[in-house]
Amino acid sequence: MILFVPIKENSQRVPRKNFRLFGGEPLYKHSLLKFTDYEVYVDTDSTKIEREIKNDPRLSHVTTYRRPDFLVGDKVSVCDLIRNFITRYQISAPVAQIHVTSPFLQQTTIRDAYKYLGDYDSVVSCTSHQVRFWREEKYGMCPVNHNTSKMEQTQDLPIFYEENSAFYIFNPEILSLTGNRIGKNPYFYNIQDPENLDIDTEYGWEKCLKELKSENI
Repeated sequence: MILFVPIKENSQRVPRKNFRLFGGEPLYKHSLLKFTDYEVYVDTDSTKIEREIKNDPRLSHVTTYRRPDFLVGDKVSVCDLIRNFITRYQISAPVAQIHVTSPFLQQTTIRDAYKYLGDYDSVVSCTSHQVRFWREEKYGMCPVNHNTSKMEQTQDLPIFYEENSAFYIFNPEILSLTGNRIGKNPYFYNIQDPENLDIDTEYGWEKCLKELKSENI
């Protein structure tokens, strides 16, 4: 299995988050340094990230390259980046795509999740929820997974699976068949706090820093 990691220089909601120090390392290095058992490819639009990875002997397991100009931008789909990666390096081995913004994701979790590839055509990290959900409609609030006239215990409610984007594991041909990282027969691999934490807002950044501090006490 090969790891694919897209890393942008700029962030819209959390400025410079990939370069902020997390555990004494820039956030992007904090994640890459954990996956030394794997061959890792970093797709980036950043000259700084490309240079720093190549000059860090601790990251000898990482191959970094600049994404082409037509794939640079905030609205570019990660699936397009993966297609470019697969074509560029003629990848035939299974791929695990991770994000450096999931700083508590562990190598052992990726290894365990990979076991499901074969019985399933893809593996997706998720957070499961068995609580009462509502959605807002034009006419008011509407229950999603429960009947308000029948007070069921939460443990009897349908389980909802939140795609938390910590990782996706798939064979390269899945993108050709479905146009997505998720196949037609996916396995949803449940991860909980803190592995499911994602830095997508300033609140998320502060929450992850707080978690890191509590782990180091």
